[in-house]
Parts: sequence; structure tokens; C-alpha cells
Amino acid sequence: MTEPLVITDPDTDRYHTFSYISWWKQEVVREATALVIGAGALGNEVIKNLSLMGIGHLIIADFDTIEDSNLSRSVLFREKDRGRRKVDVAAEMVKELNPDVKVMTWHGDINHGLGSGVFKHVDVIIGCLDNREARLSIDRFAMSVGRPWVDGAIQELMGICRVFWPAVSGANYESTLTERDFQLISLRYSCPLLARDNVLQGKVPTTPTSASIVAAFQTQEALKLIHDMEIEPGVGLIINGLTNDIYKTEYPIVEDRMHPPLEPIIELPEARADKTTLRDLLTIAQEKLGDGAVLEFSTELIVSMTDPSNGNTEEVFKRMASLTENALTGTGGAQKQMELTYRISGDESYLDKTLAEIDQPPMTIIRARNGNESIFLEITGDREWFFDYSQYG
Repeated sequence: MTEPLVITDPDTDRYHTFSYISWWKQEVVREATALVIGAGALGNEVIKNLSLMGIGHLIIADFDTIEDSNLSRSVLFREKDRGRRKVDVAAEMVKELNPDVKVMTWHGDINHGLGSGVFKHVDVIIGCLDNREARLSIDRFAMSVGRPWVDGAIQELMGICRVFWPAVSGANYESTLTERDFQLISLRYSCPLLARDNVLQGKVPTTPTSASIVAAFQTQEALKLIHDMEIEPGVGLIINGLTNDIYKTEYPIVEDRMHPPLEPIIELPEARADKTTLRDLLTIAQEKLGDGAVLEFSTELIVSMTDPSNGNTEEVFKRMASLTENALTGTGGAQKQMELTYRISGDESYLDKTLAEIDQPPMTIIRARNGNESIFLEITGDREWFFDYSQYG
């Protein structure tokens, strides 16, 4: 049976017009949480659209600051904002556009600064990015917890919008990459998994019109996801502004690039990255899996580095991807020797270090394994302080 339309009073309800849409449920939008990654031209438009429509909870993630070139394409930024963090200005503008929206920000590198548990606790992820590496990170995070994400990209008068949700159907973003794409991603690295210094990132020419068009499609796909409406995962909507052609393309699934979700994920509401030690987490793992259980990280951890020119050894405790090549160079120019690990067995001398002290991000999910049996432990105690919407009222 079709539900009756509830028409509200236009004088008292800012969302009155939406009530004429047969499928629209403002309470569903009000309860939803959207994570927008990237606060540039695309991100500005998506953030603006979601705010006007009354999204209940909005998380804005970006690592950059505002420069003059942003002002010609970013509706939320003004000349007085030059030098400020994009996330802060965007959040302030959200509250001006719609005080109903609860907004929070995260300023950092998406590739290694967020735990995958963050993605698990949102309803939809919207990527507004200008590089393949960050898209690949979102793809793997979202796939690991079974969440959908909406990708958008623009160049000149061209644009693309697509939803990736392999847990339901279709290809993932990684399946769309060519060998050339992987080569371009690897240019950021001079040795395995070490971020390279001084790599000039090319600027993609874009226009505010293409940003508006693609962001509108992204927002619509996000709203359809929030309302549990039918979507087409793994299908790209291609927009050619030069010829005014719009067409769809379905991406083939590349099986060896599809990654299974982390299952089962066990939430640990008392665990926090800045409080919980390796010993604490290993004890939990052994309680659940038996005495032989170990912890395994998703990326290599550099425990220490030794300078071959003088024999000096320093503790590091950083994930490989968060270090630059300069950090690996010794005083004589020779490469430092690294002690690496990805596993904690209980024999380590640093078991009393907290997860934060070994460079594990908030809301991280860590694998525990005993033989062929595995579980995934989410550091859920970070959730309360991470999802803090009080800063902007």
C-alpha cells in the first residue's frame, strides 16, 4: 500500500518542497550520516547540496588549505579564507546554510590517517578527489566494511559519477584501474610503500560548471542510497559537456582485485587507540581465539632504523606508508636498515605501547588470527570522541 503524502506548512518548514516528492522521507535524511572526502570544487558542491537538503550528520575530510585558485571553483570559500583549512571553512558555511545539520571535520591524509572503522559507522561515503591513490584507499576501506561509496571526477567540461558497492553487486574502483593507472600511483613512491618527497602533483583543469553537474549526480546517488532506492553499482555515468552526450558504461569485475569484507568484526567499546596497549589487545585476541592468537596489521610497521654510517639505531614505530624517503636516508647518504613487522605474537619488548604510539589511527580494525581462524577487532572506544559534532554547534 502506497504511503500518503504528508504536506507540511511552507511558512514553518524549510523542507516543505521536498514533501511533494513521493519517495522522500525527511526523517531518513535527518538520521543519516554522510562522509564527504575532499573539500575542493566537487566537495564544495556536494557539501552545499547535502546541507540544503537537511542531511542529519555530515563529516568533512580533507588535508588541504585554501589558496586563490580555489576561489574560482568553490562556492563555500571567500577571499578572506585564504590560508585556512578547507574543512574548517566548509563546516562553518554548512552551519550558515542550515543550522539543522550536525557537522564535524577531519583534517589529515585519507590514505593512512583514518581507521576503517570510521567507514563502518557512516551510511554513505562520497569521494570528491583529484587523485587515484586516495580513491583506491577509499575503495579498500569501504569494501572492507561493506559500505557503498560514490565517486566523482571532473576535467574541463567532462565528468563522471559512479557508485561502488561490491557487497551488493558490480565492480570495485580497483577493477577500473589500468596498468598505467597503477604506474602513476607508484610514482609517489621511490621504494616499496615509502611516500616520496618533492613529487610535483599535476593540476587537473576544471570548471565550476562541471563541478556543479557531477556533484549534483553524486548527491542524488547518495540520497538514493540513504533511501534504500535502486542504484547501479559498478556503472559509470559519463558526462561530455563538449557534445552534451551522457552515457553509461559498466565496468568488468577483475577477480584478483576484489577483496572480501572483514568478517567477523567485533566491536570493542572500551578500547581506544590512545589508551589500549598491544598487550591489552593481544589478551583480548587470546581470550577469543586461544593462547596461540596473534595480531596482524594491514601494513608493515617500521619498528626501528639503523644508520649504517654510524651504527646508531632509533626506534620509529611508524607505518611504512606514513614515512618519506628522506626519513630513510642516513647521515652519509646510505639507506638506513629497517626492522619491520606486521605481526604481534607476545614476545615483543614493546607490548606496553599504545596503538597510537605505534601509528595506528583512531577507529582502526586489527586482525587477530590463530591458525586458520580469524576475527577483526574494532577499536570502537574512539567512536564517541571521533564523531564529535559539538565544535560547530
